[in-house]
Amino acid sequence: MNRLPLSPLARCATFALPLLVSACSKPPAAPEEIRAVRTVEVTVGKTDGYNTYAGEVRPRYESNLGFRVAGKIEDRRVNVGDRVKKGDLLMRLDPKDLALNESASRATVAAQEAQFAVEKADFERYAKLAESGFISRAEFDRQKTRFEAAKAQLESVRAQARVSGNQTGYAELHADADGTITALDGEAGQVVSAGQVVVRLARSGTLEVAANVPEQLVGRLKPGAPVDILLWAGGGTVTPGRIRELSQSADPATRTYALRVSIDAPPATMQIGMTATVRIVDAGLPALIHLPLSAYVENAGAQGVWVFDEASGAVQFRPLQLVGFQRNEVLVAEGLKPGERVVTAGAALLRAGQKVKRMVEKPAAAPSAG
Repeated sequence: MNRLPLSPLARCATFALPLLVSACSKPPAAPEEIRAVRTVEVTVGKTDGYNTYAGEVRPRYESNLGFRVAGKIEDRRVNVGDRVKKGDLLMRLDPKDLALNESASRATVAAQEAQFAVEKADFERYAKLAESGFISRAEFDRQKTRFEAAKAQLESVRAQARVSGNQTGYAELHADADGTITALDGEAGQVVSAGQVVVRLARSGTLEVAANVPEQLVGRLKPGAPVDILLWAGGGTVTPGRIRELSQSADPATRTYALRVSIDAPPATMQIGMTATVRIVDAGLPALIHLPLSAYVENAGAQGVWVFDEASGAVQFRPLQLVGFQRNEVLVAEGLKPGERVVTAGAALLRAGQKVKRMVEKPAAAPSAG
């Protein structure tokens, strides 16, 4: 049969139809990206036999010093951190009012001494008249009573004068022991009351470390037990200490127990206020699985790790019951088997069943000779 020639419009439709069909079809799906992860093989290791707690270096004995009389501070001789010796002058009050009070007491004593002298002379004369029978016994007894009252009054004002003299000396505040000034609560020009604390003095050679421990450790700690002290600024030097005191009641806010560790021979670098670590030996810890902190993740409210399966090349989430943390490691008692591989880098971006590829650590190149 003879074919009829196609019109130009028909020829265009013939060529455009395959293009339209190709445009409406879905493009092929892109292959899923396989994420590279770093893993570590699960092994059971020896757990350090101690627990560590942060503490602070404090003085065991600290004196809260204040004036024994009220007054206005005239002079301050020390600053925070100054080392002082016993008897050193720390502060001084304005002594004018105290000096006037002492002068008034002395004048009262002088007046009472004059009055006593009169009563004494009268008593001696009445005694002679009584012996001669010129006065009655009752009159003599009345004069004797006045004499004894004058004598007692003189003793009273003399005692008051001594108190006034002592108060004048109380205008100066002196260190009661060798030590270091840790706080100043009074300044020149300030009016203070009697007994108000104005200086805090830490006595020398009596340093200790204050820390707080959890309740599960209280039953295993006894006063006198040895512990180790490490200063954060001490370069890892260990100083032996002993538990001096362990509180029997928990802090209501933190629910921890206050611990005080005495140090028999504190190093020269140990200063009040330094941060220290109290290391308490605990030999009863079992062997545990140690994992890097980067392996520890949370997934759907559960805490655990991603376990890599060599056969399938995929990861699965494994919930774990953690024992605790030690430095930069997570301690696991059970839930993992030795030989399994746990993701340590890239774990936060994974999902269950995801295909991954394990990064192989390259061995370090040997140093070249020559």
